[in-house]
Amino acid sequence: MIEMTNTKQGVAAQDLYHLKSLTQPNPNGKRAFFVENGIDEATNKYTAQIASVDENGHYQVWAQGGLNIQPLGTKTHLYYRHLDAKGRYQLMQMPLDGGDAIQVTHGDSIVQMRMTPDENVLVFKRMHTNVSSKFATSDRPQIRHITKLDNRADGIGWLSNDKRYSLVMFDLQTHQEVVLFESNYDLDFQGISPDLTKLVFLQSTMHNLTDAVDDTSALYLYDIANKKKTWVTSEMPSGIFTDARFSPDGENIIVIGSDNHYVHATVNHVYLYPIEDGNLYQLNLNDDIDAGFAGGLSTDFAQQRSNLGVFWLDSSHYLFHGYHHGYSQLYTGDLDGTVELVRDNHSEIYDFVPIDAHHVLISASSQKLPCELRIVDLKQFNEKKLYNPNEEYEATHQYAEVGGFSYPTSDQTGQISGWVMHALNFKPTEKSPVILYVHGGPHDAYGESFMHEFQYLASSGFAVVFLNPRGSTTYGQRFEKSIIGHYGELDYDDIMTGLQAALDQYGDLDPEKVFIAGGSYGGFFAAWAVGHTDRFRAASIQRPIIDWQSLYGTGDIGIRYASVELGKDLYADDANDYYWDRSPLKYAANVKTPVRIQHGEYDMRVPTNQSESFFTAVKQTGTDVDYIRYPQSYHGLSRHGLPNLRVQRLEDITEWFRRYLNEPI
Repeated sequence: MIEMTNTKQGVAAQDLYHLKSLTQPNPNGKRAFFVENGIDEATNKYTAQIASVDENGHYQVWAQGGLNIQPLGTKTHLYYRHLDAKGRYQLMQMPLDGGDAIQVTHGDSIVQMRMTPDENVLVFKRMHTNVSSKFATSDRPQIRHITKLDNRADGIGWLSNDKRYSLVMFDLQTHQEVVLFESNYDLDFQGISPDLTKLVFLQSTMHNLTDAVDDTSALYLYDIANKKKTWVTSEMPSGIFTDARFSPDGENIIVIGSDNHYVHATVNHVYLYPIEDGNLYQLNLNDDIDAGFAGGLSTDFAQQRSNLGVFWLDSSHYLFHGYHHGYSQLYTGDLDGTVELVRDNHSEIYDFVPIDAHHVLISASSQKLPCELRIVDLKQFNEKKLYNPNEEYEATHQYAEVGGFSYPTSDQTGQISGWVMHALNFKPTEKSPVILYVHGGPHDAYGESFMHEFQYLASSGFAVVFLNPRGSTTYGQRFEKSIIGHYGELDYDDIMTGLQAALDQYGDLDPEKVFIAGGSYGGFFAAWAVGHTDRFRAASIQRPIIDWQSLYGTGDIGIRYASVELGKDLYADDANDYYWDRSPLKYAANVKTPVRIQHGEYDMRVPTNQSESFFTAVKQTGTDVDYIRYPQSYHGLSRHGLPNLRVQRLEDITEWFRRYLNEPI
């Protein structure tokens, strides 16, 4: 049993306002620029300032106030994007030898930008629209006329049909602009060739669909002079691609993505596209590594991540990020398909960028380290710390201890990974109450990354058990797709077995005081669990999937999510009974566990009618249930919602569980 005797404070809910994360690192000579993310409690807004640290540890702030992101340095200037008073990102220019920043663009928002290797040109994407996507109010509101099935997106709002996009070449010396490409449809700009003749970008393939959803994200190569658009990934017409980079000699493009065969559960691979050859080749990477950042870990801390998953080290070698068994790895590869693992530390990389062919700048996080800027030596396989933005905080605060464990599935077909975060400062003569926390997705994963919420719960006296059941990412294709068509079956078995394994292995956990919590898919699971067992003292059910039939038609991804994850389409497969059998709402009459439901009012991923249905059904049974609605909050409230409501949400969870700490099961 671990006894904590340190007199430092634990992690409070309000410490969201004090902790900082680092993202978007960018080397520039002997210094490294980065974005330092925080929260201003007074304004209840997120902040992002541009700072740097040099090889001697000298720290300097360059741009602060509001949101300042994507630092790009030349020999003489720093360039970055600043969010103006109208909510549009504009390009700023600041001399490195002293002086104030000046705004060098005006008008439509700059939403992406890349610098050419010669540091003379920026290419950026502009977006123009006259229609607000948010839930704004006015004295004379206008109607919304919806004609497309794909018409809304959580965290964004209602999708406008009038948006226009342009890729613009911006000369850093003359500030002259040249429009390279225009489109009425969104695109993800990936880069310009070294000779400035070609563009590469990601875009959906079926823009004019009105009665179906286009999930594709294809890779296109665009010849600027000839205005010729080449569909690079045409052999995988349903594919979803996330990254593409020109080689320094302009002859090849390295690509990350997948054929989307298992949709949300498809593992990403690395591909090579020799431009003259015109064919796409999958490189030597097995299904156990999920390349890029799309696989993701479930965390609530980092902001403003660039999510750039691959870079060239030279014209023959590249470096890419991959997720494996709950943590980040870095790999190098060559044009022949040889892949070598070069970083295998058990942590998550928020962002990374090569400094040269042998060194990489990373922002890394682990369960007891919010983040740290480091230099990784790819030859010596060691790391050097450059900067920890939370050193002052950590001088007076401590993090809870975490232990990892594994256990076999009950059918003996594989191993499941799990962790226990022990309650902070518990008494060795007493056992700690336990929260079983279930991640969302289900194609997501817990892992070796800082989780403010878990640290807060541990500091509040609860141990937290968190697991990666079948369906989780980072454990390979077979593992990830195994839950499709088996909701409430394999996952239920894995999670309940994992809870018992943790209780058996760790003597400080109190088996008589066990709670359950989860959001999104985790909310589905928690609702499903309390409808099938009375094992838990109380439950926190957050933004849950309650009724699959209803979600199919009301969620922003309802149709494709429900039909893929359940393995049947509601209408095409006449699956009404099938959907109902897998809905927690069907089993609401069985619920004896006290339930607190939590949901954001702007949620478009899992709309509030899901929580309202469950509240109504459980309330009539006489079981204690309440329902908290968080205003102006989307599905991602726990990760990037309004800061005061993030704090409130955490306190609502512990208040509910403490209420039932001493009640009999």
